[in-house]
Amino acid sequence: MKNKALWVLVVVWGIACLCGSRGCREQERIALLALNATLDLIYSVDTGGSYFNCCSCEGVECNPTTGRVTKLILFDLRYDRFGSNTWYLNASLLLPFEELKSLDLSNNYLGGWIAPEEPNLLSSRLSQLEVLDLSGNFLDHSIISVLGTIPSLRHLFLQDNNLSGTLHVNESNLLSSRLSKLEVLDLSSNLLDHSIISVLGSIPSLRHLFLQHNNLSGTLHVNGKFLRLILLS
Repeated sequence: MKNKALWVLVVVWGIACLCGSRGCREQERIALLALNATLDLIYSVDTGGSYFNCCSCEGVECNPTTGRVTKLILFDLRYDRFGSNTWYLNASLLLPFEELKSLDLSNNYLGGWIAPEEPNLLSSRLSQLEVLDLSGNFLDHSIISVLGTIPSLRHLFLQDNNLSGTLHVNESNLLSSRLSKLEVLDLSSNLLDHSIISVLGSIPSLRHLFLQHNNLSGTLHVNGKFLRLILLS
């Protein structure tokens, strides 16, 4: 009986270490509280002060095995509370979410990201991030340099932002070399011109490209490798 009780204790302890006694890792809980202060989030569960199960929060999904956060849905939160004041997200707040696969920050009056001082931190810590939705914000070309440090991205949504004109050479190189896994890119409802086509054509994995409602007219020459090019006026 004593051995059985000891075995049960070991199993319970192992589960607690793996999943966390409150459903998510301490670092992620602290980071979520910091995001809460930044976005003024209103959770649908009682946070219990400083200690709460962040996996039970609205807009948060976790891996049931590891207890790590895999998805954050934080859209349309800052807009209603802060009117037309744009703001900049400190990207370091995202570093604890090492198993994050999907992040939605759309419609939040976001003007840009403040990247970590160490350039490789985002790529090493957010190595599993595949889906990023930044649509409906006020982002300009400066966001490209930040996104270029997250090479794991496969689906990127940047529609309805302040992207205009042409991309600089370094921005073009970042898109083609660092975002080589990108399959879906939505740049609709911006102010981009024809020069963007040659840049995007160099992204090797790109299969779905959305460019409607930009400064594009006439005949477009694409290299034909896209499985689907969606370009509507």
